[in-house]
Amino acid sequence: MKINLALAPEAAIIIAATLEAVYNTKAFTRRNKAVLSIALDVAAKLDAKAVLAKGKRTQFDAKKKIKVSLKFHEADMLELLLIQQVKDVQEPYIRQQIQKTIDDLNQKLA
Repeated sequence: MKINLALAPEAAIIIAATLEAVYNTKAFTRRNKAVLSIALDVAAKLDAKAVLAKGKRTQFDAKKKIKVSLKFHEADMLELLLIQQVKDVQEPYIRQQIQKTIDDLNQKLA
């Protein structure tokens, strides 16, 4: 089952930057390695979309949404990662963008 997520270019960059902490995570147990594998796949996919978003800095492309297609387990992992990371964010605008993405994911996963 696929979950399609439409992100503004700015939101894609914010989400990708938020997920950078995943790359520094170490897994020791078999379960943790499986979860980390999914998290790394999601982070890599969103990093690729963030690179596209950085290219869309013109006035005409700034409002176009970037479409991200995730499998159900990837979308669930993204939601869990964002919920975990939003607690540490101090900047209100960044926190709002992350929360908006969490809300969209929650609605599509329900």
